Amino acid sequence: GQTDEEAAQAFIEELGYSHEVAAGIIQTLSAPGSGVPRGAMLTMVKAFAGRPEVGEDAGLEALAKSVEQELARSSGKKVVRFTIRPSNGAPFPCEGFEGMSLKDIAEHGSGEGADMLRELIECACSGVMACSTCQVYVHPDWFERVGGPSDAEEDMIELAHEPSDFSRLGCQVRLRAEIDGMEITIPGGANNM
Repeated sequence: GQTDEEAAQAFIEELGYSHEVAAGIIQTLSAPGSGVPRGAMLTMVKAFAGRPEVGEDAGLEALAKSVEQELARSSGKKVVRFTIRPSNGAPFPCEGFEGMSLKDIAEHGSGEGADMLRELIECACSGVMACSTCQVYVHPDWFERVGGPSDAEEDMIELAHEPSDFSRLGCQVRLRAEIDGMEITIPGGANNM
């Protein structure tokens, strides 16, 4: 039969996390001082998962994002730096690993820039393009490199607060080496339908 750790890892993978991330979560929770008693890993992981069927998470997602960032760091993914311009206030630098979205950085990023971005950007729908609360304006000089929105994203942008020709949803803008240095402006409001 499966060990408790194997069963817990299989459960995490069934929720849609990659094998590497699931293994990292188990490794983190198995570390001395984590407080997980022997034989209680599956129980603990299920508690962290909350009720995924109703979109309720009790800490597993944050742990998974932390593990993803550690994997990105250790696998040598590049850090992409960019500038955020709030609708009022001074621009500030922000950074994240290749593959992260602006939403990921706002919710799970580290550093002062991520903390400031967290205050400015909301993501009411958890990144499934069912709202426009994470709308950002990509600087015109960078828009072509960042890339335009998909049709589904375009439909949500039309409902956004003061959309522009350079609007994108923060949950859909993923960092790549080619957009290192881009400028993003945060609109002065959001529509949450």
